[in-house]
Amino acid sequence: MNEKLTKSEEKQLTQILDDAAQFGGMTLMQSRGYLAHIHCFPRTIDPGVWSAHIANMKPEKELWPFENKTMEMLFTLYNQLHHEVVEKGQVLSPRCQPLLEQVKARTIPQDLRHWCAGFMTGYMVLRENWQEICDSEQLEEVESCSHMMGYLATLGSEEEHALAWRNDQAEPEPQMLLDAISEAMDYMHGWSQMELDDNNQPVNAMINPDSGSH
Repeated sequence: MNEKLTKSEEKQLTQILDDAAQFGGMTLMQSRGYLAHIHCFPRTIDPGVWSAHIANMKPEKELWPFENKTMEMLFTLYNQLHHEVVEKGQVLSPRCQPLLEQVKARTIPQDLRHWCAGFMTGYMVLRENWQEICDSEQLEEVESCSHMMGYLATLGSEEEHALAWRNDQAEPEPQMLLDAISEAMDYMHGWSQMELDDNNQPVNAMINPDSGSH
């Protein structure tokens, strides 16, 4: 299996997921955000579960939601994001980093919106899983970080608060928003480094998820 999607595979997967999105599934960029959240969670999630949510289908044992070739591309994407998120600490997709410049001008590009919406969906899917491993303060922080990305996605919408923000008539200031995004992503990366025992207790202290730092 390739370590990352080829340009041809990415084009194919984009079309397949765009089609799935017409029926409530996720676009490729939403899937990137969703899988980034999946990789922040310190336990492995069944691929039958995460792939079913990408397709907006109910998970079923021994039944993939996509054809085998598509699943192979999704597994490649999954592994690629593991490298980015867990190994390189790039929770926010490298594809979104350049787009943050537009946030300074109070603009939310569609790809950034989709990524943020996918990340928020990851939290909604894993909420009960997070509840099992977090104390109340940790859960509040994970929820806050996830909702921050969800809020960022809404700023590109036609909702009243979004229009006011884009017209420079509402808080937060763009730099304050960018700082909050950076802190949220650092915190979530901390969780990606945690290893838990059977009692959900950390077995390593490489990164403290409460600070997002070594």
